[in-house]
Amino acid sequence: MTKNTEPTKAMTVTEPAGALALPTDLAGAQGQGTEGIGRKDIRPPRLVLAQSGHPQTKKGNPKTIDGLHEGDLFNDLTRQNYGAGPIDVVIVKFLGKRAIEFYPMPPNGPGGIRDFQVPIDDPRTKFTTDADGKTVKPKATVFFEYLAWLPASQEMVAVSMKNTQTKVAKDLNTLLTYPLVIDKKVVAHPQAWARTFSLGTAMETRNGYTFANFTLTPKGITDPELRELAQTIFESLAGKTVVVDVTDEGGAETVEADAPHAEKVPF
Repeated sequence: MTKNTEPTKAMTVTEPAGALALPTDLAGAQGQGTEGIGRKDIRPPRLVLAQSGHPQTKKGNPKTIDGLHEGDLFNDLTRQNYGAGPIDVVIVKFLGKRAIEFYPMPPNGPGGIRDFQVPIDDPRTKFTTDADGKTVKPKATVFFEYLAWLPASQEMVAVSMKNTQTKVAKDLNTLLTYPLVIDKKVVAHPQAWARTFSLGTAMETRNGYTFANFTLTPKGITDPELRELAQTIFESLAGKTVVVDVTDEGGAETVEADAPHAEKVPF
């Protein structure tokens, strides 16, 4: 994706006309009262997987979300806690993958973004080996990003998968492009929204560290009404670029400055 491209206002669309019946008072001149809100003034909400270092899980932190625990899913804009799931998701669009280099977290660095537009094939995205033969993790974090519809809550979210979540992202990409059989007819190249997935969470342990990861389960063919809705949203994005805000990401994960594992995550 392109550096400094502004998020599209299409992210605010929840019930496109023609896909679902709108109340009479909402079917007229849409957007009234929001005329002054431009594309640069909004950002897509993200579906985030809570890790132990997230400030949203810390009691007394201004960002705390009541009842949120490690391994829960939450909306970083509305602050809604979805629990550990699973929740149904319909992928409207694969937004692509990009790489971002972050400064080390305090006390070893200031945190924040160092380079917002690292080429995917840049050496900083690769694992290396130090002089002692030990594996050194990439300096830049690669994100796989999706625009998804949550049928249960009727809302649009962006989903970013990175580091240990990359395998789940590749599994999802495979399933999105896998042939589909509907009414005994093979759809060789189905739309992304042709299938509904169940997105959950599970705790994993690697190199002595325990962390939360996504789980992904295909649920079958998406209902026709939801397919129509997803296509309407997809078409509304034609010629536009959706950029997911990850400015609060601390490299491997968003962590508190004093998190004991801030520089020791197994990613």
